[in-house]
Amino acid sequence: MKDLITNMVRSKYSVVFLVLFIGGLYLIQEKAIMPLVMSVVKSELFFEKPIEENEPLGKMDQKTSRTDFALGQCHTATLKEGQLPADTQFVDDNYEAWALGNRQYLIRTSVRVADAQQGQAEKLVACTVRMTGEDESKPESWATLAVDLNAVAGEGGN
Repeated sequence: MKDLITNMVRSKYSVVFLVLFIGGLYLIQEKAIMPLVMSVVKSELFFEKPIEENEPLGKMDQKTSRTDFALGQCHTATLKEGQLPADTQFVDDNYEAWALGNRQYLIRTSVRVADAQQGQAEKLVACTVRMTGEDESKPESWATLAVDLNAVAGEGGN
């Protein structure tokens, strides 16, 4: 085998063999590799299917059970961030929710925090959460993407 390769390299037909080798590689790529790659690309392997076709987008005027569970996930995530004490009071009666699509929600609510200088300080919390599981009532079906805590306009602080 070694002698065959040595003879091919030293032969006057070595350029022909090189062209045939490159042509063979091209054919293998065009007839075997690229069709396989294109079938994978055309499949839905890399696309997220919308779970619900009628999912609302934008600001939600009507609160739903899903936005209520998203609010609960926001509470848990805010307390886990460690920026607020455990006795923080969440003001849930007028929270706002936006559906961002693909089962992702932006929740904005207020919290009351005990402040040594002002007594009770109110802060705004915004959370982006996403429902990853099938049961919206289970906390493990939710993923927290972001938590932002800001002081209400006109007050000092963050």
